[in-house]
Amino acid sequence: MKTEWLAIINRKRNGTYPEWTSEPVVLIEDTNEKVFDIVDTKDLGDPIVRPENTGTATYYNGDEVNRYHIRFIKNEEFFNQFRIVDANGKIRDWAKDMSRPDYIVYDVSDEKVFFIIHELSEGSIQSKKSKAMNQLLNMVRMLHEAPQSRLFCDSFQERLCYVSASGCVTETPFDMANGFMEAYKNLPEPLPLNNASIERRGFKAYQTNVVKL
Repeated sequence: MKTEWLAIINRKRNGTYPEWTSEPVVLIEDTNEKVFDIVDTKDLGDPIVRPENTGTATYYNGDEVNRYHIRFIKNEEFFNQFRIVDANGKIRDWAKDMSRPDYIVYDVSDEKVFFIIHELSEGSIQSKKSKAMNQLLNMVRMLHEAPQSRLFCDSFQERLCYVSASGCVTETPFDMANGFMEAYKNLPEPLPLNNASIERRGFKAYQTNVVKL
């Protein structure tokens, strides 16, 4: 996919910039932890996966029967690598104005259960939701613009977009001491974010700080 994405970036770049020829770097992080939090590593550094109650969003990875091998792609950092500072100290961005949600997340098993685009936002959801939805929509559009990326994305059983920020549903009506299954059954439901353009491309969008896989 990185070859396709580079071609799109070169096609949309500022016409005064030369074609970007260096091979892009794709940074990933894998986990099969049962319960974990994630953070924006752009601000806090690696790793993405953190102990529960220390990050921006919490993932519940399957139930006691199924647990997924999850891959996180540092999507924002992929696009950020196409920037240089010129001799005059000015930032030149080959991917300027291209949306870059924080992470692409997917099940690496042959079952391909889920494919997620996840945006972590600072501040309240009320102030960030519109921008976050535009980021998600534009990312979905780009995935569908690149044939191989679209085939890969469409091969998953479920395709989801998540926005996490302060004010999203987070409270869970249980005590983890009661057991994982009881906790899993009582997780709060995410709040749907209706967007016809996203849905038309086979995705569903939600705001939540709790992701139940």
